Amino acid sequence: MQNLGALKVSRNVSLVLLSGCMVVAGMYAWLAIRNYEASRSASSLDPNSIRRAIALAPGDAAHQDLLCRYLLFDKQEAAAARPYCQRATELNPNQSAYWLHLALVYFRLGQVQQQEEAIRRAVAIDPTTPDVAWEAGNFFLVQGKIPEALHQFSVVIRGDPNMAGPAIDLSWRVLRNESAMEAVLPPDPEVYLQFISLLIKKNEWQAANQAWSALVKLDRPFDFHHALFYVDALLQNRDAAGADDVWKQLAAISLILNRYVSLGNLIVNSDFAEEILNSGLDWRYVPQAGTTLTVDTTQFHTGNQSVVFAYSETGGDAGLYQFVPVMPNTQYTLSAWVKSEELRSANGPSLAVVDAYNGNRYAMTPVTLGTTPWHAVEANFQTGPDTKLVVVRVMRDPANTRILGQFWIDNVSLKPSAGGESSK
Repeated sequence: MQNLGALKVSRNVSLVLLSGCMVVAGMYAWLAIRNYEASRSASSLDPNSIRRAIALAPGDAAHQDLLCRYLLFDKQEAAAARPYCQRATELNPNQSAYWLHLALVYFRLGQVQQQEEAIRRAVAIDPTTPDVAWEAGNFFLVQGKIPEALHQFSVVIRGDPNMAGPAIDLSWRVLRNESAMEAVLPPDPEVYLQFISLLIKKNEWQAANQAWSALVKLDRPFDFHHALFYVDALLQNRDAAGADDVWKQLAAISLILNRYVSLGNLIVNSDFAEEILNSGLDWRYVPQAGTTLTVDTTQFHTGNQSVVFAYSETGGDAGLYQFVPVMPNTQYTLSAWVKSEELRSANGPSLAVVDAYNGNRYAMTPVTLGTTPWHAVEANFQTGPDTKLVVVRVMRDPANTRILGQFWIDNVSLKPSAGGESSK
């Protein structure tokens, strides 16, 4: 709490109050949702039966609380519910739920001071329970007690993955400072990834980059698959260099992902030896009508497998492609080893290089037809002055001719030509 109290909140008082107003409705909506099942239970019972139970066992706090909830939720009679809620807390003052029900009664009666006292009693009983912390955090936020609110949201984030997102969101609305958020977030990469996802949805890319840097500095292991969304988001935002940097950092963190990278080759998973991730800078595959892709462990140029396409209809795009960050005004060489079996068509498949953002085609390797052994295909090209990202894909042009047969690919390579520079 002391650390959080020392945070320098970069918002003025009016903005904090505005933030509180924005969430106050959500706070009490959550309170209502939290107690929905409880109200269902209360409404399923005859209130007269509850009153008889209270008369028979006046020292049972649960019966008092049950009638309190019935009157509060089903009948919407906060004043009538108050004595039963109060009695429940008197009979069992160590049950945080009873204090929260009483706090909601006070809220509906407009008794803020009593509400705060009830909430503080609930927090004192269950200081690490996420449900209690969520309700307390929202209350303190509305009251402008920011350090206390942030402390409670930190408890939620640490204790309940399902509620971490909303708690992170509210904390960020107040702080608007990534360094300050580090005092709220636990040193858990998965929580930081949630934070980055939130920032991306808000189009706050600089803050997302800072959060990513903080995640890397944690130096804690995590599943690299869970971070690939960030690479994809950067690519979609036309930040190819940023995506490339994040990919490199992930490869440095993960021994598994590091196997995807080949020194000097911009193509990731060039020999198809690893799982196709369908994300990040690895291969992606979208099934196409008339074309089937299979990983073949019996036919390969090097390593222990390749990919093979079985063609049975017309079609241009085979569905396999990879995004590759590149440098502008740079010469590159695309190459691969391919083979075919009874591949019949007017025009066979090849590998093409296309600008990822404007669709300009830079190169296509020679087509392959008939039955051929493993052989190299190659194409040279130069990127344009604004080129940042290309797509390497398997395709045919034109696409309207019929094609039958099989086509294998292995050892795909994209490298700068003499004098070129590597960007991956």
